[in-house]
Amino acid sequence: MNRKDYLDKIIHDFEDWWSNDSHRLYVDFYKDTITYINLNSLSKNDFIDFFYDFVSKGGHIQSGGDRAKNKFRDLATKDFNNLKSFVLEPFTDKFSLEDWFHRLDAFPGFGVGIATIYLNRIDYSQYPIMNNKTLNALNKLGYKISSSKSWKNYELVKNIQENLIKDYSNLNNYYKADSLNHFLVAVYPGKALIYNYQQIETFENILEQTEIEHQKENNSNDYDKKDLLNRIINCENDKSEKIILNGKTFKRYNYLMVQIKKYRDYRCQFCSTKIPKASGDFYIEACHINAKSKRGKDTLDNILILCPNCHKLFDFNERINEKITKDKYSVILNGNKYTASLK
Repeated sequence: MNRKDYLDKIIHDFEDWWSNDSHRLYVDFYKDTITYINLNSLSKNDFIDFFYDFVSKGGHIQSGGDRAKNKFRDLATKDFNNLKSFVLEPFTDKFSLEDWFHRLDAFPGFGVGIATIYLNRIDYSQYPIMNNKTLNALNKLGYKISSSKSWKNYELVKNIQENLIKDYSNLNNYYKADSLNHFLVAVYPGKALIYNYQQIETFENILEQTEIEHQKENNSNDYDKKDLLNRIINCENDKSEKIILNGKTFKRYNYLMVQIKKYRDYRCQFCSTKIPKASGDFYIEACHINAKSKRGKDTLDNILILCPNCHKLFDFNERINEKITKDKYSVILNGNKYTASLK
């Protein structure tokens, strides 16, 4: 399915959810309190209490935490003047967002998530939010972004959401764009939409991998492991998204998965099952040890070749005593130990 068509469907269903959900009621929740005049006029105790409550409630956007709010109170009590100066900076003419962002580490309890929520509460037309929910949702939408809450990723989040707002004017601002993230990772209809899209994408990848297997380059049953390993290494080092075989364009990812499947002889690395198809080919699946959403790479040492049963066991079970070395992966799933070569 065309990604744009599916995104249209997601935005349509999100709008239906938004019109009936409490998120829309909190858009301007701090409109009269998070202002320079109000914050600057608060006494020390009132200032600390206000931000303690703000951190505790996650700015009415994310879940708060006892650990974060208590860290924040300790910080505010010990270093009140620096903290007050820091949180008032965004209201000043010489405010440097990048410099401010890089100094967040100096304020425990006021991390990237709550700090970017604070910025969003100052001006939701200018500042996006970046927390775990943001990065998770954007990955599910197909954007390539790591789980790091770095300045580079903050710029990337802003760019992605800015383009979404341009394409879908009903999103209006970064607050509503963040509510879309919540819809996709925390609300059943949104999670179902993403799951269905991922299933469609997985099916389309399998079809393309099957087609690649029957290309002239790949249609021999005899494969030299050294040659396959060289293909894998070359493909890993290729940063392009597409690859051309016999004049037809394919995803580089799918080409790589075909080579790794062949390299592993289409045999499950957990249970050694090899599944023949009526066509004479073999069926097997590929999965990431470290998910792409957690900066996992498309490389031989991060890909497991598994039968469908072991694949689902790997995806849905709690991984116990998981160990990864350069050459070997081992894990306990459902009480049984599995080991796979990564060489």
